[in-house]
Amino acid sequence: MKRIIFCAIVALAAWCGTQAQSMPAPEKYNEYLEQVAQLDSLKANFLMSATMDALSKDPKAYRQMMELAERRFSDAADPLHNESLYMTVLKHTTEKYVLSGAEIEKQRLLLEGAKKNMIGTIAADFDYITPGDKATHRLKELKANHILVYFNNPDCESCEKVKERLATNEYINRLVAEKKLIVLAIYPYDDQSLWKKAKYPKMMINGWNQSRQIEYAELYDLPTLPCFYLLDSNYRVLVKNEGSLNKVEATLKKLSESQIAGPVAP
Repeated sequence: MKRIIFCAIVALAAWCGTQAQSMPAPEKYNEYLEQVAQLDSLKANFLMSATMDALSKDPKAYRQMMELAERRFSDAADPLHNESLYMTVLKHTTEKYVLSGAEIEKQRLLLEGAKKNMIGTIAADFDYITPGDKATHRLKELKANHILVYFNNPDCESCEKVKERLATNEYINRLVAEKKLIVLAIYPYDDQSLWKKAKYPKMMINGWNQSRQIEYAELYDLPTLPCFYLLDSNYRVLVKNEGSLNKVEATLKKLSESQIAGPVAP
């Protein structure tokens, strides 16, 4: 069995290498990334790594692809947002010696940030307070099938729009009413007066990380706001740094369907 898997991986690597050798011109890189992102995860990551290998002999082209890939894969608001592919690019740029020392160090720091709260790992715990309640609460005190952490800033126009969409989303509101989902809105920065003036829908918990632990200890990598983290009942990360509420809803529906279907018979 191991031999079969090994042969399959070798064949896939060869296929990815062939694909990467026929790289498009730089003006076509964006279209190329869109095509890569449509592949299944294993093929996409192999191909992205092979692509960076193929470009490593041309530092200028390598940097162009690196910058575009990072922008498209790391931005939670981008349709191509993909943490796995972003990590593949970062690993390549830190392990190969194509870039300057300063550039590699920057990529290393970005990689360290991307490794935090990776999908499949247990989310870092943090404290928060709520308006009118002086008690300190913690993420891991919450109990539900799923916990949706909504990192936001009341001074952010996009955050306000997403908050309004959350308040009117029928499916998410139904899960909250059935106590299957908790929506925890967290303001991670320092302007307490701004947070206190902001209004939040009743269907979510309005929290402020008063200790500033999230920011000071860099518990979470938050490149842009707003963004969502979806956790299961054991606080395992299912969705990370997602900017699309539609994708969050689709994931919740998929999880619900799989739970209804139950385990597949052997």
